[in-house]
Amino acid sequence: MSEAGKINILSQLFFNEELSRDNSGSLTEKLSKAKKAGLEKLIIWSVRPEYLSPLVSICRDVGVSPHLWYPMLADTPVDFDTDAFKIVRTIESGRSEILESQKAGGEEFEFLCPNKISQEEAFLSRFEEILGLADFDGVFLDRIRFPSPANGIGEMLTCFCDTCKERSSATGSAFEEAIHGFLRKLGSKRGMDEVLETLKEFYIITGEFLEFRRSSVLQLLTQYSDRAKNVGLEVGVDLFSPSLRNIVSQDYERISRHVDWMKPMIYCKTMGPAGLPMELLSLAQILVDHALRLSEREALEIIGELTGLLLPESFEEIRMSGIDQKNYVLELNKIDQMNLNPVTRIFPGFEAVNIPPVCSVGLDEVGNYVEATLRKGHDGFVLSWDIRHISDKILEYVGDLVE
Repeated sequence: MSEAGKINILSQLFFNEELSRDNSGSLTEKLSKAKKAGLEKLIIWSVRPEYLSPLVSICRDVGVSPHLWYPMLADTPVDFDTDAFKIVRTIESGRSEILESQKAGGEEFEFLCPNKISQEEAFLSRFEEILGLADFDGVFLDRIRFPSPANGIGEMLTCFCDTCKERSSATGSAFEEAIHGFLRKLGSKRGMDEVLETLKEFYIITGEFLEFRRSSVLQLLTQYSDRAKNVGLEVGVDLFSPSLRNIVSQDYERISRHVDWMKPMIYCKTMGPAGLPMELLSLAQILVDHALRLSEREALEIIGELTGLLLPESFEEIRMSGIDQKNYVLELNKIDQMNLNPVTRIFPGFEAVNIPPVCSVGLDEVGNYVEATLRKGHDGFVLSWDIRHISDKILEYVGDLVE
């Protein structure tokens, strides 16, 4: 537990390489600088689990609390074939916007079905096995959701596997029928008002199945959270930005009753999965692809009205500059309106890295995020998402801002 009044600074490490003397030394140096700036916790994902113990030791040596970063439904670190557990589509079309450079970096973003996973003890056993590989203080559950717009409409509107159909009863079949009807209607609509009306109608008639999806995610999260808490670990969770939470079936309010802290990912400048620019652009592209008479500007205007976010007028503006950072505060305002567990802490996550072409931010952008977070009264934040790509200047600047 943090000291009263102290700002908690968290960051993350994605490690997908050999652990050599050189990179071990450079990581120690980076963490030492981050510790001076106030870093409290490091959330660690090592693609090779055998490196977790030495990475945790590096954290301990510099006085940083190590937490396991565990992806649950995509890129899950199990040691057996997961093909039988993949989500099942009802629409074969739909292009993914996920960059090939990200896949080359070791993240596939191929999603598994939460209901199938919850029935297979081997996944939970593997989770416990990895928890036992090192002396962690906590665990951070990631990718506990359905696929997002960045995966394309075919994966976003899932899952139709036998397990989901059985558990959802008739609502799964109704959802499948509603999707095909929705796409037919969308293709025949003219103008923004008709498209907007069709979207709202689709959301209403599929409400029961969407609730089934949210419950599926919550049930799986609860299983893993309980196991981690049983061995004395603190539990955090990675969540989509509030405006997109329903699309990926993450119920902030119910989730807050099963974890110790939550990290809303409010990335205004990231062209990667979970980044608002990529996700909103993907949504707009889906609209333009299926409502053939809709312009880019109209698609963005519709999404702006549905989300309450401030969006530019063209796809190119989003690709080049992301979205206005004022949206960060708008998203924090939505969290304020939720009925969350009062003891669950909120550590908003924002990008602080330089990883072109996915994301590049400078001192001004990071400063805006930090100041907005503190003004809203949050006592911590997550500098996302790989500390090795956060410059020393940004770490020092953040340290000065929170003093």
